[in-house]
Amino acid sequence: MQRIHRLSFLPFLLLALSACASLGIETPQNTPDRIAYVTSGADALVVSTTNALAAHTISSADAQYVSTAGRGLSGLAAAAAADPDPTSASNRLALAENILKQLQQYVANHQKVKT
Repeated sequence: MQRIHRLSFLPFLLLALSACASLGIETPQNTPDRIAYVTSGADALVVSTTNALAAHTISSADAQYVSTAGRGLSGLAAAAAADPDPTSASNRLALAENILKQLQQYVANHQKVKT
């Protein structure tokens, strides 16, 4: 019997979390919560992609793409945190949240089911 590593389910957890918004569960509204959401989501995405690569369910090129973009999201969230203009910070966070959702979808679409 093949043993599945428990962290290999992390991409599915990320998809479930992103689906929560469509089910009516509130997303963060204030700036500090949005920064934490993007930062933790980007970190989780990098970890899940690394685990998917170790499990051979995603290609190394896809893993590199997502990991690089995920680290960039953390930088974008940090820039929003340091931005003194609330409108500019909000716009940066909206961009980061959108990119995070697209990366989550990218991982879901490029992950192979291992049999």
